[in-house]
Parts: sequence; C-alpha cells; structure tokens
Amino acid sequence: MKTLRVNDEGGRVLMLHALLGLPENGRKFNDATEKAVREFQSKNALAVDGIVGYRTWESLLFRDFNSLDGALDEDNYYKLAFLLDCDAAAVYAVKRVESGRGGGFLQSGKPVILFEGHIFWKQLATRGINPASVQKGNEDILYEKWTKEHYLGGEREYERLEKARAIDRNAADSSASWGMFQVMGFNHKACGEDSVCGFVEKMSRSELDQMMLSARFIHGNIKMRQALSRHNWADFASLYNGPGYKSNNYDIRLAEAYEEGLAKFT
Repeated sequence: MKTLRVNDEGGRVLMLHALLGLPENGRKFNDATEKAVREFQSKNALAVDGIVGYRTWESLLFRDFNSLDGALDEDNYYKLAFLLDCDAAAVYAVKRVESGRGGGFLQSGKPVILFEGHIFWKQLATRGINPASVQKGNEDILYEKWTKEHYLGGEREYERLEKARAIDRNAADSSASWGMFQVMGFNHKACGEDSVCGFVEKMSRSELDQMMLSARFIHGNIKMRQALSRHNWADFASLYNGPGYKSNNYDIRLAEAYEEGLAKFT
C-alpha cells in the first residue's frame, strides 16, 4: 500500500482512479482526483484530507464490506496483501497457523477463541482487582504464568470465558484471542476499536471483519508489518505471538504454511 496525494503518478494512481470511477483520469493524481477522494472520505466517515492512506484504501477496496457475510475468498487475501505490503501467501500463512484449515467461526456460530488465564491475571490487576483474591475456585481461568494445561478447545473455551466474565467482562474479553487470526482482545485499540466490546462485536460478525481487524493490528506495528513482508518469520512470530513462540515452533510453522500458500496463490 502506498499513501497517495496530489501530484503523485503511477500505476497505483491508475488503480485509485478505477476504484473511484475515474478511469479517464489516467496515472496522475490531479485536482479532480483530490476532489473525488474528499467526497468519498466524507461519505464513508473517514478523515477528509484528500490523502489516500490506509483507512481510505481499506474503505475503497472493501466498499461492500458491511454487506458481506460469507467466508473469505482468494480476492480478499490479495486485497489484504496490498494493504500490508506483502504477498497473499504471507497473509494466508498467518491464518493457516492461527486457525488451521477451519474458518473463523465454530459450529455454534460463535467466533473461534482461546482464553488465556495468565493474561486474565494481568487484566484484572490493571483494573484494580487483586487476582489472588478471586483465584480460589477459578484456578482453571486465573494463573500467573502461561500454561496450556487448562485449554479445553473449540466450543468449550466459552465455558472458561463465561466463568471469567462473571468476574469482570471487559477483562475476560481482553484475555481471549479472537477469530481466524487469533488477535488478543487487549489489542482492540490497535485494531481500530475504542472498546473491547466493539472489538468482540465485530469479531462476531464475519470472517471479513476478523480479517480487517487483524490487518489493522499488523499494519499499525511497522516492525511486524516489515517482518511479514520480508518473510522474517522469527521476528514476526516474536511480535505477533510473543517471546515464547519457539516453544511451539511458531516461526517454523509459519514458514511451512507460507510454502503452502505459494502453491495456492500463484
């Protein structure tokens, strides 16, 4: 993705004109282009500055976003790759490792989640609740150090989430990873959502919503975005999955999934 403004030229300006319905304007970002951009931004609740940055590109590429409710198709991967300055196979690799060959939703229609008790411990503490004071009887959802011992998987992760919500809903929702790209709830602001409630609501709408929120999260972290673009899987794994990524071979699995993606997106 390239930020475009008046006097820019090239193929991406040509692409912009096509998206704006101005194919006759050619390869030069002129005054008519700026006017059309401002009109589009105004109609789509974007910052009206006449500059085509990430959110304007996102809105242009996914202008039918709110009406889409199906599973992702290959075209969505290519669009996200454009926004993240990477290839579609790299986007696919992250999805493949985070949620396998399945989608972003369970059979019940709820988004895929994984609840993390050590994160819940920290989230409660930041809200002025002493985790130790409510740990008794909640040892399966509240502990200081990461462990996969209490994972139930699938639909049963919601048993753990609801148990945590009974203590503090926002802290609980912030302590689960959500959707097909498994972004933690506490990252909601990095995904463009002011509240974790809004984040969960969108994660619960569609796979495309899940993809869009996850892309915003990656785009907002320049080191993460560069690592993905350069296929530096160790750096990406550390930034996306945390410093313990080596314990589950996250970087190796990403590299393998990328090779699978290359065969898919060629």
